[in-house]
Amino acid sequence: MFEQLEKIIKKEVSFSADFWEELKNCAENIYIKKNEHLIHQGEVCRYGYFLNRGSLIHYFQSENGKETVLSFYVDHYYQFLSSPLSYFNEIGSTFEIKALEDCKLIAFHKDNLEKLSQKYPDFAVFYHKITATALHNMYLYTAMRLSLSAEDFLIYLMKNMSAIFERIPDKYIAQFVGVSGEWLCKVKKKILITNNI
Repeated sequence: MFEQLEKIIKKEVSFSADFWEELKNCAENIYIKKNEHLIHQGEVCRYGYFLNRGSLIHYFQSENGKETVLSFYVDHYYQFLSSPLSYFNEIGSTFEIKALEDCKLIAFHKDNLEKLSQKYPDFAVFYHKITATALHNMYLYTAMRLSLSAEDFLIYLMKNMSAIFERIPDKYIAQFVGVSGEWLCKVKKKILITNNI
């Protein structure tokens, strides 16, 4: 399960055999089934995860049970995940992360990642870069959702994140865009025809 992660890290930084041994020794393989939660609301997130296979949603559930989807994780997009505020501040997560398919992940305890970061400065740079990228993407999609029309946001997603339309159920994409399922189906067909996507 480690090959994919190693390939991604090696694109950024070259490390010694000692580093790889230490990283592998602190890795835990995690398997979760479709519809199981990786992180529950109120739970403290103490791990950073690398998604080897599967897809998940990151969402907020209000007291009345309404779900608001914040982001998606698909095994070849956005493979690094956690509940950032909970992870860094050691408080209960406001959000939930749920599997939409059977998932294989590698989990790294925060303490171990911080020890590796102190020992290997190049890894610290890589670790902070992926964390910053994840936060940037979440803010970017929130800003786009607020500033674009629903149709323009959907066109952007279809052009730039086409895999989510193959792997993520329409009801979650509709929640992410902020529209009804019926609207999504109707407009998605129109976009495919008029934009040759």
